[in-house]
Amino acid sequence: MTNWNHIFSTLIRQSRPAYWGNWGLNMQIKPGAVGIIDTTSGDFRRVGDLPEVKVIDYPASSTWNLMSEHVSRQESTVNLDGSAVDPETQTKIEAGLEVKWGMEKAGSLASEFSLSNESTIDDAVILQNMDNLANMAASVNMGSKGNIAQGFGVITGVLWADSGLNIGSNEDKSNFSIKGSVSGINEMVGRATGKGSYISTTSDKSLDQHIWPAKSGSIAPTRVPIAYKFTSFDGHLMIPNWIMHLGSFKLVLINKPGCTYVTKVRLTYNTPEGPHERKVTISGGLTETFGDIPLNSEMLKLHITFIGMINDDNYDLHWDKPLGEWLTGQRHIEMSGVWPGETKRVDREAK
Repeated sequence: MTNWNHIFSTLIRQSRPAYWGNWGLNMQIKPGAVGIIDTTSGDFRRVGDLPEVKVIDYPASSTWNLMSEHVSRQESTVNLDGSAVDPETQTKIEAGLEVKWGMEKAGSLASEFSLSNESTIDDAVILQNMDNLANMAASVNMGSKGNIAQGFGVITGVLWADSGLNIGSNEDKSNFSIKGSVSGINEMVGRATGKGSYISTTSDKSLDQHIWPAKSGSIAPTRVPIAYKFTSFDGHLMIPNWIMHLGSFKLVLINKPGCTYVTKVRLTYNTPEGPHERKVTISGGLTETFGDIPLNSEMLKLHITFIGMINDDNYDLHWDKPLGEWLTGQRHIEMSGVWPGETKRVDREAK
């Protein structure tokens, strides 16, 4: 069986790295909802809610358009018989719009929505409810003795839509189309602001489809959550923007093949136990790793020196709070240069 939410989340993270997808349009997802994320499927199971959560809303661009590989899309105007009524304007629909998606391969997906806004809550409310959260975690075997296991936590941000659809193909060469008034369909897929509506859908073969509003010829009664951010815990340690289990931080230092510079690298960071320092010297073509950096580390500073014949090149990188910034727990630093030419370092999050 295709894990649609996992594929959806992976696609979303190409542009929104800290988000989980809500492929099935689970309405239990909201800011302040407490629950468990299954990291295999990416599905959220609600356990409860934080009390008295203050939600802050931000505007969002209306267009949401994601397509995986092997998906084609076509739009065409169509003549309708006037028997259907646009639910927004209450006028008969004579001219309409049809959008078709062709999915060449099983596992392909398309997601198009009309975004309404984004909601967030302040992390302070989470800290104020730690005892309550620990009790809820213990009640579902996700913690004990005041500690909370990773995977249990709080939804801290939600991306909402007024209307739209998620379509995934379970078979090769599948097709799906949606038809309605020009304004209703444009609103459905975020080309125009409004609630969005449609009069019919057509599909062949086996498709996994989630459409909002759920009924044709109607306007959605409320917004729908399509993606969200999640804060989890490791014991008492809060992990913002949690997307996977983290054991420790790892910094991979790559002196790329062909680099003629020797580099000296020094890492410093603080933990509640005190300051720490690590050093290493790396020749061209070799890789060294600073591993087992504790999750409670802060004020990480990395100093890189490319050793030259006359002058050295120096670079500094720092992360005040890597927890929440290093989403996968691992960063790669690539170092390159041919003497006496320019030196270069590239910092990137490991996938």
